[in-house]
Amino acid sequence: MRRSARALLLALSAAAAALPGCARREDAAGAGAAAPAGALRSEVERGPVRVVVEFEPAAPRLSDEPVLALTIDAEQGVEVALPPFGETVGGLVVRSFREPPAEVAGGRRILRQRYQLEPVRTGEHVIHPIHVTFRDARPGGDGAEHALETEELQFQVTSLLEGEAPRLEDLRPPAAPLAIPVAARPPWAALLAGGVAAVLLLAAFVFVRRRRRRAREQPPTPAELALAELRRLIEDDPLARGELQTFYVELTGIVRRYLERSTGVRAPEQTTAEFLRAMRAHPAFGPEERQRLAAFLEAADLVKFAAHRPGRADIDEAFRRAQEFVGLAGVLALAREKVA
Repeated sequence: MRRSARALLLALSAAAAALPGCARREDAAGAGAAAPAGALRSEVERGPVRVVVEFEPAAPRLSDEPVLALTIDAEQGVEVALPPFGETVGGLVVRSFREPPAEVAGGRRILRQRYQLEPVRTGEHVIHPIHVTFRDARPGGDGAEHALETEELQFQVTSLLEGEAPRLEDLRPPAAPLAIPVAARPPWAALLAGGVAAVLLLAAFVFVRRRRRRAREQPPTPAELALAELRRLIEDDPLARGELQTFYVELTGIVRRYLERSTGVRAPEQTTAEFLRAMRAHPAFGPEERQRLAAFLEAADLVKFAAHRPGRADIDEAFRRAQEFVGLAGVLALAREKVA
């Protein structure tokens, strides 16, 4: 079924590329579009709007932090809606987000988004087509809403350790036993050997006891993990650098990961709408809790994806709500002190 759907999508994309005013440039593995060395690229243009997606490096390793860059180039007077993203892109976790101010040059307005990603597993990954909508509000424009879609980008995440594991055929065969001459030992040699054996036994006893003690220690609770993440967010202090989007991405990510650890719902891999639908069916959330959670996530989405700039009171309220969801007493006072 997936192969049939993919074939149908490719056929529709080819038909759309043949329409007037619509042209596609595929990634570096396709029609030879200009792309940085070692990067994947997809470019699509329709009428007054051109969208470019670049992913670098093209073959990331598990230890890399690849970058996804989205550029939307539109003529002045064309209203473009930026596409929303969840907490993951192509199976990679979003670690940071940048959206610089729009640029205007040559009668065109350029919007950019940059995502710093983190792989969590090796294997095949796919960045699905990015959907962008726009309305031509220029004088003489039709004023209707149009849409265009980039091509999907496929890549492989590898590990530094792949291919380096020893093989049995590479090992040397065992050597013949060596004859070791036994010399007569003085009486104190037996005492020394006994002392060494006693020290080794004592060290082994201490080692085993420590391991058993560690095994009895309980793993950190979801609330303790969330507390550590909130403290790191306060110490990093993206608000002092004016990075509102980064602050809200990290804050909502902490709440989502806490809810995933507490309820088993795969919160970080879903959009806000998908996550709220999943919460409706979970017995741990009543109507009042779901309403507060929806207000918190939707207000954060306005900052992350719609360039909304909240006031100090809104920032304090967002942090207070995050503290309520994870049930951490005293964190709000620490956050207010840091922000002030």
